[in-house]
Amino acid sequence: MNRPLSSLEFMSAFSAKLEHALQNLAIAQYPPDARREMRKFSPTEVAALLEVTDAYVRQTILKEPGITPEINNLNGRRHYSLDQILELRLLLAERGRKKWMNPRRAGEEKCQILAVTNFKGGSSKTSTTIHLGHYLALKGYRVLAVDLDPQASLTALHGTLPDFDPREGETLYAAIRFEDTKPTQDLIHRTHITGFHVICAGLDLIEFETTVALDMSKRGGVSFLSRVTNALEQVADDYDVILMDSAPSLNFLTLSSLTAATGVIIPVPAHMLDVDSTGKFLELAANYMQVLSGAGAPAKWDFAKFLVTKFEPNDAPQANMMALMRQVFSEDLLLNMVIKSTAVADALTFKQSLYELQRSRFSAPKTYDRAMESINAANAEIEKLLWTAWGREWA
Repeated sequence: MNRPLSSLEFMSAFSAKLEHALQNLAIAQYPPDARREMRKFSPTEVAALLEVTDAYVRQTILKEPGITPEINNLNGRRHYSLDQILELRLLLAERGRKKWMNPRRAGEEKCQILAVTNFKGGSSKTSTTIHLGHYLALKGYRVLAVDLDPQASLTALHGTLPDFDPREGETLYAAIRFEDTKPTQDLIHRTHITGFHVICAGLDLIEFETTVALDMSKRGGVSFLSRVTNALEQVADDYDVILMDSAPSLNFLTLSSLTAATGVIIPVPAHMLDVDSTGKFLELAANYMQVLSGAGAPAKWDFAKFLVTKFEPNDAPQANMMALMRQVFSEDLLLNMVIKSTAVADALTFKQSLYELQRSRFSAPKTYDRAMESINAANAEIEKLLWTAWGREWA
């Protein structure tokens, strides 16, 4: 049969059209001469981040003339940059105002490497990664986010990074390929958020699957599993937490990231198909892990937890599925869930996390408040897991 539609022409035409349209949208949001900046924070927000009172912040600022807030000429309100908040945090920690005011690693504490993974698309892996990363950075941690998904959603959320085009730049593949590797440090890009760095993704990550298959056909074994571990170890001393946003597939790169991880977060929407798919993911992963363990490459973690995402509390089927998950996963299911919210969807549309947007930007501030409350609660629970792994007592 002579079919009229060429698959090559169809794919090529719409690939080019869509790329052109998205580039125009990106330019409209972030012109070539624009530089993204993190928003400023009110004294109340500063106090909340530092877990002290507004009055204590004011008293400290009065004694430290070097920390000068930005003052609105119309209403006289003060606002602080994230750099100033970090400076204030380190100052208070030095004075011993509060234990762990500076949460960064000390002594024998090792960098925590978290893999956010599930091979079900749409489970909120990228949203979970970006909001957890920004939360930790705002809390004073040094965070590196590694985008391991060739679709590069986490990379796209950062809009235009200075002097960097993720389609033309290097990804982690440059540090884990079998020949002509680059130092991992050369692949890291600073973002507009103090303490939050990123290694971007691109289509060349797919090449890792081919090169691993070729290497295994020649030499056998599972030596490829150590490549992500070795690449991240090069920069681990510079960070407190490394987050890996995995692709929605259980491929060689995902297996390598699970081997490199010290902890795992598995986002799962409370829907039958998502939970069923997660079950298949766990079954397949268990089979792979059994093979790897038999080959002398077992993956050991400090923790592995399930996180319910896109939850709608008033939806009866979801409530029933949540009860099932509580019964099955027990203490391995985080107590807090991330609710489904238009506030999160709106923020991601503008390539931002909820932490980057002012509450006043939302026409329904209570929607923002509910979304932020659920995200903060889930992130704080994960932060507690980090402290436990470090042997700290949670405040």
